[in-house]
Amino acid sequence: MSITEFVRMTISEMNGFDKDHKEGIQQIIAKAIEVYQLKSYEEVEDTHEGRVRFIYIDSMMEENMLAKIIDVSTEGDPDWTIESVYDSRVIREY
Repeated sequence: MSITEFVRMTISEMNGFDKDHKEGIQQIIAKAIEVYQLKSYEEVEDTHEGRVRFIYIDSMMEENMLAKIIDVSTEGDPDWTIESVYDSRVIREY
């Protein structure tokens, strides 16, 4: 399945997806990591400010794939990047 098909199918299965809210985009990324069996992963930390998500990216190839998923999810909105979706909590392990 192509990335575009995956994103469209995932959005159709979600209740009330809004491309302007990072939480929905994060859900799509989490599902993509699982479906495509990527080595990248998310960690969620509970803090006094609420839940904080970090993403650990395993390779440039996986980062490019996740960037494409964000691009399709947001209909090409240039304001959305991996950095903006995760509030700069991106750890590159390559």
